Amino acid sequence: MTAPAVTRALEANRRFTDLKDAQARLSQAQRDFDAKVISEEQYLTVTDVCQKIIRACRD
Repeated sequence: MTAPAVTRALEANRRFTDLKDAQARLSQAQRDFDAKVISEEQYLTVTDVCQKIIRACRD
C-alpha cells in the first residue's frame, strides 16, 4: 500500500470506530435514562453530542 492509501485506510478506520462508539454511547444513554440513572438534561446532552458524531462519520 502507498502512504496515501494507508492514510485513507486509517482515517476510515477512525471514523468507523468513532461511529460505533457514538452509537454505543447513545444506546447506553437511553438505557440509563430509562432506568432513571441520568437526568433528562444529561440524556439530551449525550444524545446531541452522539448525533453530531454519527452525522459527521457518515458524511
